[in-house]
Amino acid sequence: MTTVAVALLALLPLAFAAWLWMQRSARTTLPWRRGVLLAALGALAAGGATWLEAKALTWTGLDLAGAGGPALGLSLFSLLVAAPLEEALKVAVAWPLYLSRRLTSGRNAALHIAAIVAGFACADTIVWHVMDSERTWTDVVRLGLALPGHFFFSGVWGYFLGLERRDRYFGVIWMICAALRGAYEHLIFDRSALFLVVALPVVALLAFGTLLVFRKEDRTSTKGRSSSHSLLDRTNVASVRRALSRHGRPVMIHWILLGVLVTFGVTLVFLAIAVYLGHSWGIDFSLADEDGLAGLLPVLLLVTALLLAFACSGYLIARASGVASVLEPAWATGATILVVLGVFSVTEPSAVVIALAIAPVGLTLACVGAWLGLERA
Repeated sequence: MTTVAVALLALLPLAFAAWLWMQRSARTTLPWRRGVLLAALGALAAGGATWLEAKALTWTGLDLAGAGGPALGLSLFSLLVAAPLEEALKVAVAWPLYLSRRLTSGRNAALHIAAIVAGFACADTIVWHVMDSERTWTDVVRLGLALPGHFFFSGVWGYFLGLERRDRYFGVIWMICAALRGAYEHLIFDRSALFLVVALPVVALLAFGTLLVFRKEDRTSTKGRSSSHSLLDRTNVASVRRALSRHGRPVMIHWILLGVLVTFGVTLVFLAIAVYLGHSWGIDFSLADEDGLAGLLPVLLLVTALLLAFACSGYLIARASGVASVLEPAWATGATILVVLGVFSVTEPSAVVIALAIAPVGLTLACVGAWLGLERA
């Protein structure tokens, strides 16, 4: 049965890419022959990545199955070797298209990258199952949760690669996407099954972001004009620049600093409430690393409290500061996350990758909470 499930998962990326191709607009050019060729090259890239990663694992003595190797070693391998290697091979397939100027827009580039990712994810899924046919249903779930990460992170750097005068940011965007994907895959593949609960909000955010990146262009829009709902449109980037410059509304630095303290305080309060409720309900937090329901409940309670804390802190900062945008709460949350990553890097280095994986979810929830505060202010 797991073989059938893996086969369906392998076909899912191809079906999604085909659906995107059918949704393309008149201004997006991707002949089906080119799409098939890109998918085939992506599949070859997946095979090459698997071979190189196997060589790297043999050289380092790590075991991704979890039987050997420290957690820190697995974290670093996923963050610094596996994800950057796979994303670099995808870039290698797409680079001739960039040099030949076939990536004429962000949407057009993202569609080309989707074809590459579809072939890559399909082949990666098949090879993953062939290397160890005795997979459990938990392993199949892990594999399915990895698919949104392939499309989202590759789609983001692909989108920027196709934007005129903004492709100079490609290197930075690519490194961020590779690091975040490495952290995400470490969370779902290298940790215990309980951490899949932590991954669920991340998966939801990635799925939503994937739909935004590969959304259909508005045919009625004119040149230079973009949708107000787009997160990557030129007008929104320009508005952020104005807000950070002296020509626009200046950023309130003192509220960012106060926001960091508010975020820390609210997080501690919510975690304390979670611990109190857990003890009242008879939940043993010392079993958080164990499999089964006894280990699931404390993880679920703490993650819920943490995510609610981000949303609540963003709301409080927006209400108290009276700002006209979510920039201050977002910067405060981002600074808090950086402080937490710095502390973890000293006290528990292997936890840095997990914190990095859920950081985008916390930042998003803080922005949502701040937006609600602005609406009611």
